Parts: sequence; structure tokens; C-alpha cells
Amino acid sequence: MLNDMYQQQTYYDDTRRSGPNFGYKALTIVALVSALIGGILAAYIGPAYLFGRYLPWPNAQYNRQPGYQLPIGGGDSPADLAAAGVVAEVSAKVGPAVIGITNRFVVQSAFRAYENEAVGSGIIIDANGYIVTNNHVVADTRELTVTIAPGIETPATLVGRDPVTDLAVIKIDPKSLPDGYQNLTVAQFGDSDKLQIGELAVAIGNPLGLQFQRSTAAGVISGLDRDLQMEGVQLKLIQTDAAINSGNSGGALVDKNGYVIGINQAKIKLEGVEGMGFAIPSSAARPIIEQLIQNGKVVRPFLGVTIEGVVTPRVNAMHGLGTDYGLYIGAVSPLSPAAIAGIKSRDILIKLAGEEVHSFNEMQRVLFSKQVGEEIEAVVVRDRVAKTVRVKLAATP
Repeated sequence: MLNDMYQQQTYYDDTRRSGPNFGYKALTIVALVSALIGGILAAYIGPAYLFGRYLPWPNAQYNRQPGYQLPIGGGDSPADLAAAGVVAEVSAKVGPAVIGITNRFVVQSAFRAYENEAVGSGIIIDANGYIVTNNHVVADTRELTVTIAPGIETPATLVGRDPVTDLAVIKIDPKSLPDGYQNLTVAQFGDSDKLQIGELAVAIGNPLGLQFQRSTAAGVISGLDRDLQMEGVQLKLIQTDAAINSGNSGGALVDKNGYVIGINQAKIKLEGVEGMGFAIPSSAARPIIEQLIQNGKVVRPFLGVTIEGVVTPRVNAMHGLGTDYGLYIGAVSPLSPAAIAGIKSRDILIKLAGEEVHSFNEMQRVLFSKQVGEEIEAVVVRDRVAKTVRVKLAATP
């Protein structure tokens, strides 16, 4: 109880006043009542009578602090869009185009081989049954099964896959589906190059398997052009805080208009890390998907050089190479684009297509962004002197 913690002290005045004290009490009561009436008049009656007749109404802008700008109300924030039902509309529009993929594959242990299976997601991108997903969803497959809706399954075939970008295309036959499911819902791709941080992002997929098929999670675009290294390959990805879990791989990251702006790929699984999911940008995925459908593989350009080491300021200080960064070329393949351009072993590659290269992954990223037959500039340092050459890229043999 409060009294157990705090004892209020009472002070007594031994000097007693003689005679009645009624006058003081009356004055006190009158003062209190007058103050109350005056407050009511000032708060309610005064403004209604004075302002607008004898005094101008106060203007809010006169009360603002210098340099202060009131926020402009809008309805385009992720919270406003979610409250307005946009997430529900996006889910209803794109959800039927997001399917489940069951990959049955053989695992070889030290003592025996056994069959295992994994479940991921995919996006229907064509009415003829083409589906895009992640390469790691269909890797080492023995049998692929696509689940269009709960209980509606059909076999799928692998069209092509690309480990470099972690993309793959599979195909189903719509005619093999029951009536009512043969007219496939096709997702439409948007332009991920126009994304801005803070925009609404909706992730649709199958987290933890088909039990939670077509789960929808809403968040925002948290970052763009995030460098993430996977299996030795440097990728530039979209970052989002929309929940992406195991099984979401290959699913859709969708904008407020229902366009696919990313293909869900991964999340960072570390203790204390939440809300860091990543997706392959749609603009980067589209040309890869087209090549996989047309050729079953992706044809990429190459230089034809063997990189022996990375140059750093410390290495340069020790050996006097003439540059604090770059890639030391140990060998050049005969008749390769590099050899034809005049690049030699012991050259140090410092720029490719106008971009500095500090690592093998950076060189690879620049090359993979170019087309076979395209001519680009390469800058090498030879005997401590920079030299620029023109390289016509050829297809990887």
C-alpha cells in the first residue's frame, strides 16, 4: 500500500486565532466561483464573440516555427495502401499465377542413395505453361511436380537453368489440368529499374511448403542494387522487409499495381537479423528468362584470361606495379578476345567497359552485363604504364 511507503506529515499551529473565521471562508468560496466563471467565459464565449467581429481569427501559418513545413497528407504510403485494400487486390490478382514446385531428387550418401524432395515457388509467365523459378529450387532434379491449386498437380519439365543468376524455367502442359484450371493466370512483369526505396512490396509464395501455399506478406522496398555473393557469384538484388522464408524461393515480389518487380530468392539467416529478404530484379531476369526459353541456357561473353591475383596498395608498394588495384593476368588463351585485343600475361586489368575492377567477381559482373559481339574498352597496366585496348566479346566456348 502507498501508506507503507510514504507517510504524510500533518503540521499543527499552536497559535489559535480567537473569534469566528466565517469571513475568510466566504471570501475563499467567492474567489473560486468567480475564477471558474471567468475561465468559462474566456474559453468558450469570448472567442465566439470577439474573433471575427473585433479581432481577426488566428491563422495557423502565423504560429509555425521558421523553416517548419507541415507534412502533406497523401494516400500512397505502404500503410495507406494496405489500409485501402491494395494488398488484398494485388494478392487476388497475382496469387493464382504463383504456384508450388516439388522437386524430387536423389541424394548419394557414403553408404547408400536415397530420394529426397524440396518445395519452392514459381511464377507462371506464359499461357502455354512456362514458369520461372530459382535454379536452386530445381537443381539436381529427378522429377518435378507443379501444384496449381490445393490438390491440383501436374508434372513439369525442365526447360533450362542458369546457376550464375540462380534462375530457371520449367514448363507444364495446361491441357493436362482439369477443366477450370487450363486457362492459366499469367503474371505481368514490371520495370524494376524505376523502383524507389520505401515503395510497397508484396511477397507471394509458399513458405515452409504447400501447407502455406500462396501466403502473402507486405512490406517495403528496403534497398536497391544490394551486392550479395552466392556460390561465388556476385549478384545485385532488391532488398525488402516483406517476409521471405524457405519455400518462398522463386515466388513473386509485386508492386502496388500488381506487376512482378522481383523474383524472391533468399533471406539472411543470422541470429538477431530479421526482415532482410532479397529478390532478383525483374529487369535483370527478363533477358535471362528469354534466353532460357529460346536456347535452354544462357550464352555469355568471355575475355579469355586467367587471373592469378588481386593487386592492392600493399602489393603495389612491395613490387612497384604502377597501380594500387586491379587483377593480375597470369595467362591469356590463344585466339581469345583478350589475345586478339593485344592483352598479354603479366598485364594488370584495372578497367573494363569504363568500370574499375577490384575483384574477379566485379570483372565477371561487368562481362555478364554485356552481349556477345559487343565491343568494349579494357584498360591494362603494363610495365607501370596504363594502356587502353578495344575488346570484341565472343561467346564462351
